[in-house]
Amino acid sequence: MKFDPEKISKIIQDNFSHLMPDFYEMQAEYLASLNSIYKDLDGCLITMLLTHDIYKDFLEKNRKNQESDFSVTSFYQKEPIKLSKNRFKIIKISKTLNLPRETVRRKVKKLSKDNLILVNQKEKFISLNTKMIDERLLRIQINNVSKFLSKFSIFFSRKKLFAREVDRETIRKEIENKFLIYLNFFLNFQIAYFSSWRKSIDMETIYVALLCSLNATSSIKKGLFNKHKYLDSDDIFYNIHKLHQSYGLSATTISEISGIPRATVTRKLKLLKKLGVLRKDSFQRYSTANLQDSEFSKTVVYTNVKSTINNLGIFFGKCLEAYTVKL
Repeated sequence: MKFDPEKISKIIQDNFSHLMPDFYEMQAEYLASLNSIYKDLDGCLITMLLTHDIYKDFLEKNRKNQESDFSVTSFYQKEPIKLSKNRFKIIKISKTLNLPRETVRRKVKKLSKDNLILVNQKEKFISLNTKMIDERLLRIQINNVSKFLSKFSIFFSRKKLFAREVDRETIRKEIENKFLIYLNFFLNFQIAYFSSWRKSIDMETIYVALLCSLNATSSIKKGLFNKHKYLDSDDIFYNIHKLHQSYGLSATTISEISGIPRATVTRKLKLLKKLGVLRKDSFQRYSTANLQDSEFSKTVVYTNVKSTINNLGIFFGKCLEAYTVKL
């Protein structure tokens, strides 16, 4: 069954105030779990791309093979799934992720040294060392994505896009059964999302901004809940500084949530304030500024929010199609 990505994106855009807090929550929790594994957010980006390429290649070769196992257990195969070293080019990684080539070289070297990726120089292949990925953290990610997809599926069904609501447990089992298929969709979205932002700001700044966005949109959603009112993406963008009624976040709070050193968080907050994305109150708490007053917000932030909505439409379209197909 086919689903129109543009129709899905339009629903997300029109109901931005209701749906996007769940998205920002998923993104923040995803980065937290990755950071706990790799201790390096640029390294996380590179590993996302490597993982995507490995399993995309595997799916293309095995999708028609009825004996292939796409479940979560296949992620931890005794013999790692390999990718030709010729496919893993520094220049390709740099262009795809908007990372300087020298940064990519350093990060790949460190990932290899830390045994997180396996590089076989003799046989010229590269693979992900899944033994270094705690299965507990992978389960946390699956539960997080299941919660996210379930909340959106409920909303889509009420908008007559999807036949019925799908509960979180059903989606979790579906993801575990077709894990490598959903992983491909998920990583494709994440690479597009983070590489787009990475053109303008670094990964730690993106993480800090995500947490502030989560705080702001959650506050707005709570304020609108009893009014049964939903605002679209433009309503939020142009009025977020008025609609956000709760307290902002301090550098200490963000540091505790993200695991990023407080001194680094402080620098990132100052940068976002300078760019006109955040404002600071007298208690050293940061919340969303008037985005209309910021050239950075009007060009970079607005463009990326629209791009995210479009990419979410594609992501959900693929997930809904996969859900309707039985292995």
